[in-house]
Amino acid sequence: MNKLFQKYFSRHQVYQSDADKKLSSGIRVVVPVFLEEQYIDTMLESLALAAHSFDLDIEVVLVINYSIEASESVKNRQIDLAMHCRIQAGKYKDVYSLTVLEAFDLPAKHAGAGLARKIGMDYSAYQFGDANNEKGIIVALDADCKVQGNYFSEIQQYFANGNFNGCTIAFEHQREDLDGGQFDAIAQYELHLRYYLQALRWTGHPYAYHTVGSCFAITAETYVRAGGMPRKQAGEDFYFLQKVIPMGKFGELNSTCVYPSSRSSDRVPFGTGPTVAKLLESNEEYETYNLQAFIELKNLFDMKSKFFNINEDRYEELVHELSGRLRSFLVNSTFYSDLCNVNNNCSSLEVFNKRFYDVFDAFRVVKYLNYVHLHFLTKMPVFDAVLDFMELTERDDAMLNNVEDALAYFRRLEKIE
Repeated sequence: MNKLFQKYFSRHQVYQSDADKKLSSGIRVVVPVFLEEQYIDTMLESLALAAHSFDLDIEVVLVINYSIEASESVKNRQIDLAMHCRIQAGKYKDVYSLTVLEAFDLPAKHAGAGLARKIGMDYSAYQFGDANNEKGIIVALDADCKVQGNYFSEIQQYFANGNFNGCTIAFEHQREDLDGGQFDAIAQYELHLRYYLQALRWTGHPYAYHTVGSCFAITAETYVRAGGMPRKQAGEDFYFLQKVIPMGKFGELNSTCVYPSSRSSDRVPFGTGPTVAKLLESNEEYETYNLQAFIELKNLFDMKSKFFNINEDRYEELVHELSGRLRSFLVNSTFYSDLCNVNNNCSSLEVFNKRFYDVFDAFRVVKYLNYVHLHFLTKMPVFDAVLDFMELTERDDAMLNNVEDALAYFRRLEKIE
């Protein structure tokens, strides 16, 4: 194990499996599992179908977890599920190795998807490091997902064909067996995710990628360089990937697909499940960010070069060229001082233009959008926002009559970019 891995694991506990280590594995799929009796067998079968006729060793790592404060009913369900999954391991032993990590009685303060994902990814990175396979691939998946039949072959080919640190993987929410209301709810939410991505890319931000916890892959070396998965109870995928993406050599894998569940849920404070539940309860349209916020953000990004090596007087002049909404956000943030720190460490305009997005990173984008919608702008129905975006970007190649048309169009758009 090299020094990078040794340093990381000197500070992070590693859960050990009671199964034999499979050090030859080239891909490890990490799946947090919490009360997933209804979905786990379908997910495992989906992975098995994708693993057939694949010549690289695969290990599927299930992190079956619960909080120390969980009820006895929840604990017993998880214990039974761990036993069930161990039995399933024999069924799939010819296509992949199935490892069950029992992450029981986790601290209540941290227990959740983030810590479970971290436990599985730490285990996977350790096994790769122990085998001196720093380029081993760690894949994130959720227990209620299905995958396309070419899932493993496309992931392996993606990393084999380039010196990549990681990638997002294309996704489409499952839609079979949904009633009309739930179908519409998940379609609106997925359309929001895709509208947000396209609008942010249109502004010129270089770190605009989906951050869906069940749809990304990274190398073991990248994982430890990024400091590992945070122990957040929700949003861990966003925080982690915002450390990985700026490292570079990151892209999109659109030649295969993950199919996340469209179920409603209240187990996490935000994300797909709570959003679907809220839309079903309210029977209202999903409201997304006003396109005007992105238009004004693009104006800032287009003039970023002017902020290179400027003094405070010149900074104030430039800020007054921006909209009042964006100016208010900048004045009420640490943007100028953060900009000064970057300027003090940039020897050229080229370096500054790249480092500018260390200052206005994805976190600051979200803070800006929330700020201007709290104080100035009104959110709008996602389909209306999409129509505004299509008109602004002069996309006349599609006739969009409803949310389903728009979603299909944006899915195709991402696959050809």
